[in-house]
Amino acid sequence: MPVRRADVIDAAMELLDESGLDQLSTRRIADRLGVRVGAIYWHVKDKDELLAELADRVVGSCLDGVPVPDGGAEPPTAPPSAPVADPAARLTAAAHAVRDAMLAHPDGAALVAGHAVPGPNSLVLADRLCGIAREAGLPLPLAAVAGDTLLSYVTGFVLQEQRRGDPLHHHPNTSVPAPGFAPDRLPHLAAALAEGLPDDDTAFAAGIDLLVTAVTSRARPRR
Repeated sequence: MPVRRADVIDAAMELLDESGLDQLSTRRIADRLGVRVGAIYWHVKDKDELLAELADRVVGSCLDGVPVPDGGAEPPTAPPSAPVADPAARLTAAAHAVRDAMLAHPDGAALVAGHAVPGPNSLVLADRLCGIAREAGLPLPLAAVAGDTLLSYVTGFVLQEQRRGDPLHHHPNTSVPAPGFAPDRLPHLAAALAEGLPDDDTAFAAGIDLLVTAVTSRARPRR
């Protein structure tokens, strides 16, 4: 049976999950599919295109967990008696969905961060984040910045998680011993780290809460 483009992407994703980004090659993909390397290039022009497809697939896997904002050109208005969606909760849910999607694949964050040209799913994600920020009451230019800032934080956080590869950080209620900082030189860090570092879930949630609070604090009054 001829190899399809979807087969190439599926095989590449399987290899990514098994061995990580550094071990992913078109030769290994070809071996997995039982074809020559040249057959791969009938479907993707080069490895960069392949990685871009994988990155967009990773992003696409989070979209079910990212709320769809109102499609209007202005922040939505509602009479006092009508329920209004909580943009802070929606932004928080979106951030956690993106993190979960990246963590589902070894080097998922590095894969997504490595491609400056966004794919179709990445554009949908960016549009939704911007839209939710507008629902929070931000003007359009600031809403776009807010969405990009949130996505950048999530990507950077997961990139550090995956590069560190320390399982201790992934267990709630398990603090990680702090390095020995001299209180006379670094008093604030020494005081904070003396209590131990929080697990990744706790640290991520706290960071997202700070960002979302900052976003919603810039809301303009509803008309």
